[in-house]
Amino acid sequence: MKRALLIFASVILANPSYAMLNEFQLQQMVGWTIIASKTIEGHITEEGKRSDDFEGCDFGTQIVFTDGKAVTCTGYGYQYAYRPTAIIFAKSLEYKGKNMTLMKMLVQGQFYDVR
Repeated sequence: MKRALLIFASVILANPSYAMLNEFQLQQMVGWTIIASKTIEGHITEEGKRSDDFEGCDFGTQIVFTDGKAVTCTGYGYQYAYRPTAIIFAKSLEYKGKNMTLMKMLVQGQFYDVR
C-alpha cells in the first residue's frame, strides 16, 4: 500500500496538472491500484469517427493510447486536451460469486469510468 501511494504521489508531483486533485477525490481511490501511465493519442466514437485529440468520455467511445492499446468509456464527462497523460487504475472485487475488475482513468484531474 505504501509503495502504491508513493508511486501515485510521484506521478502527481511530476505533473502539476494533477495538483488539482482534492482530498475527497483521493479518498475515493483507496484500494485502487495504478496499473499504467499512458499518453492519449486520440479517440474513436461508437460510429467509428476517429480524432487525434481527447474530448473526455462518452459511453462507448474508445480512448486510444500511443502504444496502440485502448480503453472504452463507460460513462460521460467532457474535457479537451491534446495528447494528455492518462493514469489507469484498477480494482478487483467479487460480485455475486464472480470476480470483476473495475477500471478508472485519470486525465488532468478528472476521473472517468472505463473498461
